[in-house]
Amino acid sequence: LAAMFFANKVGHYMAISSSLDEAGEHRSYNVTGQVFFSSADKFVAAFDFKEALNKVTIDLNRAHFWDITAVAALDKVVIKFRREGTEVEVLGLNEASATIVDRFGVHDKPDAIDQLMGH
Repeated sequence: LAAMFFANKVGHYMAISSSLDEAGEHRSYNVTGQVFFSSADKFVAAFDFKEALNKVTIDLNRAHFWDITAVAALDKVVIKFRREGTEVEVLGLNEASATIVDRFGVHDKPDAIDQLMGH
C-alpha cells in the first residue's frame, strides 16, 4: 500500500512544457521529472498529435525513464507523431534511461510501427 502512495506522489512530479518556433513549424517539448507506470498516461496526454508541424523535439535532459511502461509511452508518442508526418528528435536521455529505452524501445527501430501495432 505504501508503494502505491509513493508511486502516486512521485507521479505528480513530472511536468512537460513546450514552445513553438516563430515559423510555427517546430515545437520543442521539455520533460521534467519521473516517467514510469504512474505517470506514463500523463506523459502521452501532454503531446498534441494533431498540430500540423514539420518537426518535434522531445528534450529529456531533466527526465528519468524508470520502467517499460515509460518506454512504451515514449514509443507511442514518437510513432504517433511520425504517423502524422512529423520528424521527431529525442534528445537528452541520461545513461540509465538510454539503457532501458535502447533495450525495450521500438520507436528507433526500422519496423517500429509494426512492432507497436503487434504485426
